[in-house]
Amino acid sequence: MKAATHILWKWKFGPTAVLSVVIGIMLLGGACFAQAPAQLSLADILIGLRSKKVELPERNKILTDAILSRGVTFTLTPEIEKELEATGADQALVESIRRKSVMVKTSAVVTPPINTSKPNPNPVPVNSPAPPDFGFYLKRAEASSEKGDLDQALVDYGKAIEMKPDSFEAYLERGLVHANKKAFELAATDLSKAVDLNPKSAAAYANRGDIFEKKGDAAKAKADYQKATQIDPNIEPAKSNLAKIVAEELRLQREADEARKAEELKKAAEAVKKVAPEFVDLGQINVSSAPRMTMPTYPAMALRAGIQGKVRVDVTLDEDGNVTDAKAVEGHQFLRQNAEDAARRSKFKPAMFDGKPIKSKGYVLYNFSPTGR
Repeated sequence: MKAATHILWKWKFGPTAVLSVVIGIMLLGGACFAQAPAQLSLADILIGLRSKKVELPERNKILTDAILSRGVTFTLTPEIEKELEATGADQALVESIRRKSVMVKTSAVVTPPINTSKPNPNPVPVNSPAPPDFGFYLKRAEASSEKGDLDQALVDYGKAIEMKPDSFEAYLERGLVHANKKAFELAATDLSKAVDLNPKSAAAYANRGDIFEKKGDAAKAKADYQKATQIDPNIEPAKSNLAKIVAEELRLQREADEARKAEELKKAAEAVKKVAPEFVDLGQINVSSAPRMTMPTYPAMALRAGIQGKVRVDVTLDEDGNVTDAKAVEGHQFLRQNAEDAARRSKFKPAMFDGKPIKSKGYVLYNFSPTGR
Protein backbone atom coordinates (compact mmCIF):
# COMPACT_ATOMS: atom_id res chain seq x y z
CA MET A 1 0.00 0.00 0.00
CA LYS A 2 1.20 3.50 -0.73
CA ALA A 3 2.14 5.68 2.22
CA ALA A 4 -0.90 7.97 1.98
CA THR A 5 -3.26 5.00 1.76
CA HIS A 6 -1.60 3.40 4.77
CA ILE A 7 -2.32 6.47 6.92
CA LEU A 8 -5.96 6.56 5.89
CA TRP A 9 -6.26 2.82 6.61
CA LYS A 10 -5.24 3.47 10.19
CA TRP A 11 -7.89 6.15 10.43
CA LYS A 12 -10.49 3.70 9.25
CA PHE A 13 -9.89 0.95 11.78
CA GLY A 14 -7.99 2.49 14.67
CA PRO A 15 -5.37 0.70 16.81
CA THR A 16 -7.81 -1.65 18.57
CA ALA A 17 -9.54 -2.78 15.38
CA VAL A 18 -6.23 -3.40 13.54
CA LEU A 19 -5.03 -5.52 16.44
CA SER A 20 -8.28 -7.50 16.35
CA VAL A 21 -7.83 -8.21 12.64
CA VAL A 22 -4.25 -9.37 13.15
CA ILE A 23 -5.22 -11.61 16.07
CA GLY A 24 -8.07 -13.02 14.01
CA ILE A 25 -5.71 -13.87 11.19
CA MET A 26 -3.13 -15.37 13.53
CA LEU A 27 -5.82 -17.44 15.31
CA LEU A 28 -7.83 -18.48 12.29
CA GLY A 29 -9.02 -21.61 14.00
CA GLY A 30 -10.25 -19.72 17.07
CA ALA A 31 -13.57 -18.26 18.08
CA CYS A 32 -12.53 -14.66 17.41
CA PHE A 33 -12.52 -15.42 13.67
CA ALA A 34 -15.76 -17.33 13.65
CA GLN A 35 -17.64 -14.59 11.83
CA ALA A 36 -15.00 -14.12 9.09
CA PRO A 37 -15.40 -15.60 5.57
CA ALA A 38 -14.32 -19.26 5.32
CA GLN A 39 -11.62 -18.52 2.72
CA LEU A 40 -8.66 -16.16 3.05
CA SER A 41 -8.04 -13.24 0.70
CA LEU A 42 -4.64 -12.03 -0.45
CA ALA A 43 -5.06 -9.02 1.85
CA ASP A 44 -5.67 -11.35 4.84
CA ILE A 45 -2.45 -13.25 4.15
CA LEU A 46 -0.31 -10.13 3.60
CA ILE A 47 -1.59 -8.57 6.83
CA GLY A 48 -0.84 -11.81 8.68
CA LEU A 49 2.70 -11.92 7.32
CA ARG A 50 3.31 -8.34 8.41
CA SER A 51 2.08 -8.92 11.95
CA LYS A 52 4.74 -8.59 14.66
CA LYS A 53 2.85 -10.59 17.29
CA VAL A 54 4.86 -13.77 16.64
CA GLU A 55 8.05 -14.59 14.77
CA LEU A 56 7.95 -14.96 10.97
CA PRO A 57 8.37 -18.77 10.88
CA GLU A 58 5.43 -19.14 13.28
CA ARG A 59 3.35 -16.74 11.15
CA ASN A 60 4.10 -18.82 8.06
CA LYS A 61 3.10 -22.05 9.84
CA ILE A 62 -0.18 -20.61 11.21
CA LEU A 63 -1.12 -19.19 7.80
CA THR A 64 -0.17 -22.42 6.00
CA ASP A 65 -2.40 -24.48 8.30
CA ALA A 66 -5.24 -21.99 7.91
CA ILE A 67 -5.02 -22.01 4.11
CA LEU A 68 -4.95 -25.80 3.92
CA SER A 69 -8.06 -25.98 6.10
CA ARG A 70 -10.02 -23.00 4.71
CA GLY A 71 -8.72 -22.27 1.22
CA VAL A 72 -8.14 -18.93 -0.53
CA THR A 73 -10.22 -16.56 -2.66
CA PHE A 74 -7.65 -15.89 -5.39
CA THR A 75 -5.50 -17.64 -7.96
CA LEU A 76 -1.74 -17.69 -7.44
CA THR A 77 -0.01 -15.82 -10.26
CA PRO A 78 3.72 -15.19 -10.71
CA GLU A 79 3.19 -11.57 -9.68
CA ILE A 80 1.31 -12.52 -6.50
CA GLU A 81 3.93 -15.17 -5.70
CA LYS A 82 6.69 -12.53 -5.91
CA GLU A 83 4.71 -10.20 -3.66
CA LEU A 84 4.17 -12.95 -1.09
CA GLU A 85 7.85 -13.92 -1.06
CA ALA A 86 8.86 -10.26 -0.71
CA THR A 87 6.53 -9.99 2.31
CA GLY A 88 8.10 -13.05 4.01
CA ALA A 89 6.17 -16.08 2.75
CA ASP A 90 8.16 -19.32 2.87
CA GLN A 91 7.97 -22.15 0.32
CA ALA A 92 5.49 -24.18 2.35
CA LEU A 93 3.06 -21.27 2.54
CA VAL A 94 3.36 -20.57 -1.22
CA GLU A 95 2.76 -24.26 -2.01
CA SER A 96 -0.32 -24.33 0.23
CA ILE A 97 -1.73 -21.32 -1.64
CA ARG A 98 -0.92 -22.97 -4.98
CA ARG A 99 -2.86 -26.06 -3.93
CA LYS A 100 -5.86 -24.04 -2.77
CA SER A 101 -5.91 -21.39 -5.52
CA VAL A 102 -9.35 -20.54 -6.89
CA MET A 103 -9.87 -22.16 -10.27
CA VAL A 104 -12.98 -22.73 -12.33
CA LYS A 105 -13.52 -26.43 -12.14
CA THR A 106 -16.19 -28.67 -13.55
CA SER A 107 -16.96 -32.15 -12.37
CA ALA A 108 -16.17 -35.00 -14.66
CA VAL A 109 -19.15 -35.94 -16.78
CA VAL A 110 -19.39 -39.52 -17.88
CA THR A 111 -21.15 -39.60 -21.20
CA PRO A 112 -22.95 -42.86 -21.68
CA PRO A 113 -23.25 -44.35 -25.14
CA ILE A 114 -25.82 -42.54 -27.18
CA ASN A 115 -29.04 -44.42 -27.19
CA THR A 116 -31.43 -42.77 -29.56
CA SER A 117 -34.15 -45.11 -28.59
CA LYS A 118 -34.25 -44.17 -24.90
CA PRO A 119 -33.41 -40.79 -23.26
CA ASN A 120 -31.06 -40.74 -20.24
CA PRO A 121 -33.29 -40.26 -17.15
CA ASN A 122 -30.38 -39.22 -14.83
CA PRO A 123 -28.09 -36.71 -16.55
CA VAL A 124 -24.90 -35.94 -14.60
CA PRO A 125 -24.99 -32.29 -13.35
CA VAL A 126 -22.14 -29.89 -14.04
CA ASN A 127 -20.93 -27.85 -11.05
CA SER A 128 -20.48 -24.08 -11.66
CA PRO A 129 -18.62 -21.68 -9.37
CA ALA A 130 -20.78 -19.44 -7.19
CA PRO A 131 -21.22 -15.94 -8.67
CA PRO A 132 -19.16 -13.17 -7.00
CA ASP A 133 -20.96 -11.47 -4.14
CA PHE A 134 -20.53 -8.23 -2.17
CA GLY A 135 -17.78 -9.68 0.03
CA PHE A 136 -15.84 -10.91 -2.99
CA TYR A 137 -15.76 -7.49 -4.65
CA LEU A 138 -14.99 -5.72 -1.37
CA LYS A 139 -12.02 -7.97 -0.62
CA ARG A 140 -10.71 -7.82 -4.17
CA ALA A 141 -10.97 -4.04 -4.09
CA GLU A 142 -9.01 -3.94 -0.84
CA ALA A 143 -6.35 -6.20 -2.32
CA SER A 144 -6.09 -4.01 -5.43
CA SER A 145 -5.77 -0.93 -3.26
CA GLU A 146 -3.02 -2.66 -1.25
CA LYS A 147 -1.10 -3.33 -4.46
CA GLY A 148 -1.58 0.23 -5.71
CA ASP A 149 -3.99 -0.69 -8.50
CA LEU A 150 -6.39 2.12 -7.63
CA ASP A 151 -8.38 2.00 -10.89
CA GLN A 152 -9.26 -1.68 -10.40
CA ALA A 153 -10.08 -0.98 -6.76
CA LEU A 154 -12.56 1.71 -7.81
CA VAL A 155 -14.23 -0.69 -10.24
CA ASP A 156 -14.67 -3.37 -7.57
CA TYR A 157 -15.83 -0.90 -4.89
CA GLY A 158 -18.43 0.30 -7.39
CA LYS A 159 -19.69 -3.26 -7.93
CA ALA A 160 -19.78 -3.85 -4.17
CA ILE A 161 -21.86 -0.69 -3.68
CA GLU A 162 -24.24 -1.75 -6.43
CA MET A 163 -24.84 -4.96 -4.50
CA LYS A 164 -25.06 -3.25 -1.11
CA PRO A 165 -25.88 0.47 -1.44
CA ASP A 166 -25.93 0.98 2.34
CA SER A 167 -22.36 -0.25 2.93
CA PHE A 168 -20.56 2.30 5.08
CA GLU A 169 -17.24 0.49 4.61
CA ALA A 170 -17.45 0.43 0.81
CA TYR A 171 -18.19 4.17 0.58
CA LEU A 172 -15.43 4.99 3.08
CA GLU A 173 -12.85 2.86 1.28
CA ARG A 174 -13.80 4.15 -2.17
CA GLY A 175 -13.56 7.71 -0.83
CA LEU A 176 -10.02 7.01 0.36
CA VAL A 177 -9.07 5.62 -3.05
CA HIS A 178 -10.44 8.76 -4.72
CA ALA A 179 -8.39 10.80 -2.24
CA ASN A 180 -5.22 8.91 -3.18
CA LYS A 181 -5.96 9.69 -6.83
CA LYS A 182 -6.45 13.36 -5.83
CA ALA A 183 -10.05 13.25 -7.09
CA PHE A 184 -11.14 15.37 -4.13
CA GLU A 185 -14.70 16.12 -5.27
CA LEU A 186 -15.46 12.41 -5.69
CA ALA A 187 -13.72 11.66 -2.41
CA ALA A 188 -15.81 14.26 -0.59
CA THR A 189 -19.02 12.82 -2.08
CA ASP A 190 -18.23 9.25 -0.99
CA LEU A 191 -17.03 10.29 2.47
CA SER A 192 -20.16 12.40 2.97
CA LYS A 193 -22.22 9.30 2.15
CA ALA A 194 -20.14 7.35 4.67
CA VAL A 195 -20.87 10.02 7.31
CA ASP A 196 -24.58 9.77 6.55
CA LEU A 197 -24.49 5.98 6.90
CA ASN A 198 -22.46 6.06 10.13
CA PRO A 199 -22.60 9.46 11.91
CA LYS A 200 -20.59 8.02 14.82
CA SER A 201 -17.51 7.22 12.74
CA ALA A 202 -14.60 9.44 13.75
CA ALA A 203 -12.62 8.10 10.77
CA ALA A 204 -15.25 9.26 8.27
CA TYR A 205 -15.26 12.80 9.68
CA ALA A 206 -11.46 12.90 9.95
CA ASN A 207 -10.92 11.78 6.37
CA ARG A 208 -13.56 14.14 5.00
CA GLY A 209 -11.96 16.96 6.99
CA ASP A 210 -8.65 16.15 5.31
CA ILE A 211 -10.33 16.38 1.90
CA PHE A 212 -11.92 19.74 2.74
CA GLU A 213 -8.55 21.02 3.92
CA LYS A 214 -6.89 19.93 0.66
CA LYS A 215 -9.67 21.74 -1.24
CA GLY A 216 -8.90 24.91 0.73
CA ASP A 217 -12.15 24.97 2.73
CA ALA A 218 -10.69 25.47 6.22
CA ALA A 219 -14.07 26.14 7.82
CA LYS A 220 -15.56 22.78 6.76
CA ALA A 221 -12.30 21.00 7.58
CA LYS A 222 -12.31 22.50 11.07
CA ALA A 223 -15.94 21.41 11.65
CA ASP A 224 -15.17 17.82 10.61
CA TYR A 225 -11.98 17.65 12.69
CA GLN A 226 -13.90 18.93 15.70
CA LYS A 227 -16.59 16.28 15.19
CA ALA A 228 -13.97 13.56 14.80
CA THR A 229 -12.19 14.55 18.03
CA GLN A 230 -15.50 14.72 19.88
CA ILE A 231 -16.21 11.12 18.89
CA ASP A 232 -12.63 9.95 19.49
CA PRO A 233 -10.46 12.43 21.48
CA ASN A 234 -7.30 10.49 20.57
CA ILE A 235 -7.72 10.35 16.80
CA GLU A 236 -4.70 11.45 14.81
CA PRO A 237 -3.97 13.38 12.63
CA ALA A 238 -7.34 15.06 13.08
CA LYS A 239 -6.16 16.50 16.42
CA SER A 240 -2.97 18.01 15.02
CA ASN A 241 -4.69 19.31 11.87
CA LEU A 242 -7.40 20.93 13.99
CA ALA A 243 -4.75 22.58 16.17
CA LYS A 244 -3.01 23.97 13.07
CA ILE A 245 -6.25 25.40 11.70
CA VAL A 246 -7.11 27.04 15.04
CA ALA A 247 -3.58 28.49 15.29
CA GLU A 248 -3.82 29.87 11.76
CA GLU A 249 -7.21 31.41 12.52
CA LEU A 250 -5.76 33.13 15.58
CA ARG A 251 -2.81 34.43 13.56
CA LEU A 252 -5.08 35.81 10.85
CA GLN A 253 -7.33 37.36 13.50
CA ARG A 254 -4.37 39.09 15.15
CA GLU A 255 -3.20 40.42 11.81
CA ALA A 256 -6.69 41.65 11.01
CA ASP A 257 -6.96 43.37 14.42
CA GLU A 258 -3.58 45.02 13.99
CA ALA A 259 -4.46 46.18 10.48
CA ARG A 260 -7.80 47.56 11.72
CA LYS A 261 -6.15 49.44 14.58
CA ALA A 262 -3.52 50.87 12.25
CA GLU A 263 -6.24 52.04 9.89
CA GLU A 264 -8.20 53.60 12.74
CA LEU A 265 -5.10 55.45 13.97
CA LYS A 266 -4.37 56.64 10.46
CA LYS A 267 -7.89 57.94 10.01
CA ALA A 268 -7.80 59.63 13.43
CA ALA A 269 -4.50 61.31 12.58
CA GLU A 270 -5.88 62.49 9.26
CA ALA A 271 -9.01 63.78 10.96
CA VAL A 272 -6.96 65.73 13.50
CA LYS A 273 -4.81 67.08 10.74
CA LYS A 274 -7.73 68.21 8.62
CA VAL A 275 -9.82 69.76 11.42
CA ALA A 276 -8.13 73.09 12.15
CA PRO A 277 -8.28 74.42 15.72
CA GLU A 278 -9.80 77.84 16.39
CA PHE A 279 -6.42 79.28 17.41
CA VAL A 280 -2.78 78.26 17.24
CA ASP A 281 -0.71 79.04 20.34
CA LEU A 282 2.49 80.81 19.23
CA GLY A 283 3.96 81.29 22.68
CA GLN A 284 6.33 84.26 22.90
CA ILE A 285 6.42 86.33 19.72
CA ASN A 286 9.80 87.76 18.86
CA VAL A 287 10.82 90.69 16.68
CA SER A 288 11.80 88.20 13.93
CA SER A 289 8.13 87.17 13.64
CA ALA A 290 6.91 90.75 13.26
CA PRO A 291 7.14 92.63 9.97
CA ARG A 292 6.32 95.71 12.08
CA MET A 293 7.14 95.75 15.78
CA THR A 294 6.12 99.02 17.48
CA MET A 295 8.03 99.83 20.67
CA PRO A 296 6.15 101.52 23.56
CA THR A 297 6.99 105.00 24.83
CA TYR A 298 8.35 105.27 28.36
CA PRO A 299 5.82 107.18 30.52
CA ALA A 300 7.50 110.35 31.86
CA MET A 301 5.97 109.91 35.33
CA ALA A 302 7.27 106.35 35.52
CA LEU A 303 10.67 107.39 34.31
CA ARG A 304 10.95 110.19 36.92
CA ALA A 305 9.76 107.80 39.59
CA GLY A 306 12.38 105.24 38.53
CA ILE A 307 9.77 102.63 37.61
CA GLN A 308 11.12 99.99 35.25
CA GLY A 309 10.86 96.27 34.35
CA LYS A 310 9.23 93.92 31.88
CA VAL A 311 5.60 93.97 30.84
CA ARG A 312 3.93 90.93 29.25
CA VAL A 313 1.16 91.63 26.79
CA ASP A 314 -1.06 88.73 25.56
CA VAL A 315 -2.13 89.30 21.96
CA THR A 316 -4.72 87.73 19.65
CA LEU A 317 -3.99 87.74 15.90
CA ASP A 318 -6.29 87.25 12.92
CA GLU A 319 -5.47 85.21 9.79
CA ASP A 320 -3.45 88.14 8.41
CA GLY A 321 -1.35 88.62 11.54
CA ASN A 322 -3.17 91.79 12.70
CA VAL A 323 -3.60 92.27 16.43
CA THR A 324 -7.27 92.03 17.29
CA ASP A 325 -6.80 92.14 21.06
CA ALA A 326 -3.97 93.06 23.44
CA LYS A 327 -3.97 92.74 27.21
CA ALA A 328 -1.07 93.44 29.60
CA VAL A 329 -1.06 90.70 32.22
CA GLU A 330 2.30 91.23 33.94
CA GLY A 331 4.40 94.29 34.86
CA HIS A 332 4.01 97.64 36.68
CA GLN A 333 0.64 99.28 36.35
CA PHE A 334 2.20 102.58 35.15
CA LEU A 335 3.82 100.72 32.22
CA ARG A 336 0.99 98.47 31.03
CA GLN A 337 -1.10 100.93 29.02
CA ASN A 338 1.79 102.06 26.83
CA ALA A 339 2.77 98.40 26.30
CA GLU A 340 -0.77 97.47 25.15
CA ASP A 341 -0.87 100.47 22.75
CA ALA A 342 2.45 99.44 21.22
CA ALA A 343 1.26 95.85 20.72
CA ARG A 344 -1.95 96.97 18.98
CA ARG A 345 0.07 99.04 16.50
CA SER A 346 2.35 96.12 15.64
CA LYS A 347 1.96 93.67 12.69
CA PHE A 348 2.94 89.98 12.96
CA LYS A 349 3.36 87.10 10.55
CA PRO A 350 0.17 85.00 10.34
CA ALA A 351 0.20 81.52 11.87
CA MET A 352 -0.13 78.57 9.43
CA PHE A 353 -2.03 75.26 9.78
CA ASP A 354 -2.02 72.57 7.09
CA GLY A 355 -0.57 75.16 4.69
CA LYS A 356 -3.25 77.75 5.40
CA PRO A 357 -3.21 80.94 7.58
CA ILE A 358 -5.11 80.69 10.84
CA LYS A 359 -5.91 82.77 13.89
CA SER A 360 -3.37 82.62 16.67
CA LYS A 361 -2.49 83.70 20.17
CA GLY A 362 0.79 84.59 21.82
CA TYR A 363 2.49 87.16 23.98
CA VAL A 364 5.04 89.98 23.63
CA LEU A 365 7.54 91.02 26.32
CA TYR A 366 8.44 94.73 26.52
CA ASN A 367 11.40 95.79 28.69
CA PHE A 368 11.15 99.30 30.17
CA SER A 369 14.61 100.47 31.23
CA PRO A 370 16.03 104.01 31.69
CA THR A 371 19.16 102.85 29.87
CA GLY A 372 17.18 101.46 26.96
CA ARG A 373 18.40 97.90 27.50
